[in-house]
Amino acid sequence: MDGKKYQDLKKNQVDLHPKQKVQNKMSTNENQKDVFSVYTKSFDKVKSAFERATTQSLQSYTNLNQEFLSTWSNFIHTTTAIQQSIANKVGVNTALPETTITAVQDATEAFIKTFETNSKVVQTVLDATVQNVKTISQNSSAFADLNQNIVNSWVSAWKPRN
Repeated sequence: MDGKKYQDLKKNQVDLHPKQKVQNKMSTNENQKDVFSVYTKSFDKVKSAFERATTQSLQSYTNLNQEFLSTWSNFIHTTTAIQQSIANKVGVNTALPETTITAVQDATEAFIKTFETNSKVVQTVLDATVQNVKTISQNSSAFADLNQNIVNSWVSAWKPRN
């Protein structure tokens, strides 16, 4: 078959999830106890358990992070308010020179920029990893199709003709 005919055939095919391809090729009912249906059912249960656990873990992490940030913020604001109250009652001069204020502000901005840059790098790495996993999945599907074609070719070569 030449490339054009193959592309035309591929264009008219509906892409199915590999699991759907297996189910469509099987002419058995769902209750059959063959190795493929048992394996597929077992895998789907494990995958569902991972999905539930991952979702719960991510929610727990998010809740912990929010609680940590809230507690940290409360601690800093409360501590600062207590120190300010004591300084005012004792009569300590808390005025800062302009150069100190500028240095603190510059350090704060540098820290924020560093944190934001780090976050962007992490997000870029995660996005690239997701894309790589998608590429692996696509390549796996193409490889599975190629293997299926090879198997079909071998089977047809060894299958007795009537």
